[in-house]
Amino acid sequence: MANFTRPSFIIQLSASHAPIHLRFYFHEKYRGENATSNVVATLNRPNSTFGNIVVFDNPLRAGPESNSKLIGRAQGTAFRSSFSEESALAAITLLLSEGEFNGSSISLIGLVDGSGSADRTVVGGSSHFRMAKGYVLTKIVNSTAVSLVAQYDAYIWS
Repeated sequence: MANFTRPSFIIQLSASHAPIHLRFYFHEKYRGENATSNVVATLNRPNSTFGNIVVFDNPLRAGPESNSKLIGRAQGTAFRSSFSEESALAAITLLLSEGEFNGSSISLIGLVDGSGSADRTVVGGSSHFRMAKGYVLTKIVNSTAVSLVAQYDAYIWS
């Protein structure tokens, strides 16, 4: 078996490179007219969302207010993946349409627990974020019976 040694200059480059920090707000409307998130498949289990598949196309805004500047879209799918708790495995593409990263995308995957908090992995992207890596921390800012707003803090090495 071949013995492979990683060149040290790659490690040095990675260690000294600071991440880009982006903060934006995910605005989801899951009930009512103009919903941005919809269940497209269900197992119809009583008292359970296990197996449900949700698709979404939610606005990303500069602030938590519904009238704050639109800076992109969060498009993706979520799969209800637990029998015992409200959680979902989500695959999300963040499409940025404003500022320095206009036209770039960031691809995420990870679990969202019942509290709405999440620590997702950046698995790539496009344009400025091609071959990116990192993570995105999420917390709920506001939640009602028909919508929610979550703060996304992205830390990305590209």
